Order: sequence, then C-alpha cells, then structure tokens
Amino acid sequence: MRAGPISSIHQRSTRVAVVIWVSLALAYLVFAGSPSVNEGLATVACASLGTAWWWVVGRRGGVRFRFERAALRPLAEAVLGLPGQTLRVGVHLVKALLGRAAGGTTRERSAAEVPWATPHGETAPAARAVGLFAASLAPDSYVLTLDRDHGTVATHVLTGEAP
Repeated sequence: MRAGPISSIHQRSTRVAVVIWVSLALAYLVFAGSPSVNEGLATVACASLGTAWWWVVGRRGGVRFRFERAALRPLAEAVLGLPGQTLRVGVHLVKALLGRAAGGTTRERSAAEVPWATPHGETAPAARAVGLFAASLAPDSYVLTLDRDHGTVATHVLTGEAP
C-alpha cells in the first residue's frame, strides 16, 4: 500500500471536496427539521467535519471501489421492491398485534446461491458492498452475516423469502 494521496484523486480533490461539502450540508438541512441560526451553524460544522474526514482519512484508505452498472442492479431491484415489501410487512405486523403471526426467522444459505456474495474481479468489493446494502435495505429482511470463509450468508426475514 502506498502512503499519501493517490495522484488521480489528488488532482480532483478540491472540486470533489466542494461537492462532498455541499452534499453533506444539503443532507443535514433536509433532516434538520426547522430552519434556524443554530441549525445553520450545525450544518456548517457537520459538513466541514465530514469533508475533513474524507480529506484526511478517506483519500488515504487502501480499498478502492470500482463500480460497473451490473453491480448496481441489486440496488435497483431492492428499491423497486420496497412498496410491496413495506405493505407485506405492515400486514404481518398487524397480524402480530392481533396474535395471528409469529416472529421472523433466520435463514442461512450458501453464498454460491447469492449472486452479490461471490463476485470476482476488480469490481468485486463494490459489487459485494452494494449487494449487502440492497439485501438489508428491504423492510422485510436484513443480512446478519456474510461468512466468506465458510461460504454462507445468514439473513433475518420477517415474512416471505430472503432476497
């Protein structure tokens, strides 16, 4: 691993830092709740701290995520499935309140059955990260463990099948 910033990132770092700062500031303002001077100061402080963290730590890390479109497919499928799963979970929770439904279950599957768990190539870390996020995004399930040494993926599922 090379110490110091990577040259291609260093050349674009100021522009990227501004984009990161603005994105963090907007994200904070969206969730702030009410506009006020205190929230404005907190916005500046949080966006600055987040950008400083990226500047010092994020640019020097050893793992680089290289994305390709195919790696984003599980995320698109998860987002499209959100309304149906949310409705299904809502019905399940109402049944649980009435005493007619049991709790969730834990399912362990072979990683070979889960496409995002065993990618290959230089985009593998990004594909695995997006797949793990997409599998845990659904209100119906989330990934408990991804054990690559034993080749298993454990998922907690409230209703239906694990993604």
